[in-house]
Amino acid sequence: MIRKLIACLIAPALVLIPATAQEDGPKHPLRPLLWKVEGNGLEKPSWLFGTIHLGEGPLGKLHPAADKALAGSDVVYTEVSMDPATQLGMAKHFMRTDGKTLSASIGEELTKQLEAELAAVQPGLTSGIFQSFKTWAVAVTIPLLKAQLGGSPPVDRIVWDKATEAGKGTVALEKPEDQFGIFDDLKEEEQIIFLSESLRLQKESRGKEEDPVAHLVEAYVSGDPKKIEGAMEHQMNEMAKGEHKELGEKLLKRLLQDRNVTMAKTMAERMKVDPAKSHFFAVGAGHYLGKGNIVGLLTDRGYTVTLANP
Repeated sequence: MIRKLIACLIAPALVLIPATAQEDGPKHPLRPLLWKVEGNGLEKPSWLFGTIHLGEGPLGKLHPAADKALAGSDVVYTEVSMDPATQLGMAKHFMRTDGKTLSASIGEELTKQLEAELAAVQPGLTSGIFQSFKTWAVAVTIPLLKAQLGGSPPVDRIVWDKATEAGKGTVALEKPEDQFGIFDDLKEEEQIIFLSESLRLQKESRGKEEDPVAHLVEAYVSGDPKKIEGAMEHQMNEMAKGEHKELGEKLLKRLLQDRNVTMAKTMAERMKVDPAKSHFFAVGAGHYLGKGNIVGLLTDRGYTVTLANP
């Protein structure tokens, strides 16, 4: 669950991740995770586009169908603003405000586990670089740290930049504090559990020679909603198996289900105000799949939403 929450739900600024493809591999996703929204007074079709907050390889270029839908849209939305000022300002949300160092908060044993994980990611890497970070920020960073060392614009940023270059309107559906507040509201004890579970799952995956991030990317590149949802559910079940299932379910509700409701409401309001415009909503794929997803919520509001996945 932890990896799924990071890779699919958190603000793109957290995960600028390369997923390098083979030279003879696909140049873009084989199919786009794209839905057409019609009816309910709309004069033009609008679009729901599922992103993955990762980049490079086949993720570095939009599928032609998604690119065409984006080009034909009037207004483009992402979860948070991708403008430089907003992105730079996100760093403050990761910094501790309790006057403690990370190690002082999490204790000697968990610090040792963190050091072991960092050494496995890259020899010579230590927890020193994280001492000023909030505990939850380390928990969401660790599973993707190896890939983060390369860094690349995620799909969300690609969409935003294309819209900006084309002179389209760009709008954020949420503010950074809306997302980070979900973690800030956790008690420190819960944040420590979050980090402990993150480290446990990393160690277990390494022992099995598994790469959950690569598995998720492979599913996304396939463009098959069932495969993507299956990959996400598999990762969610990892934490659900543990003794901290209650915390996992709490985070899942806040990060997915609650935000689905608020984002669907905002989307509907924007389309109702400007029915003559084509709206392109680019948010994490997880918000369009599974229980209580945005596709279903908009359908309940009277829109006709169909998968436009050639």
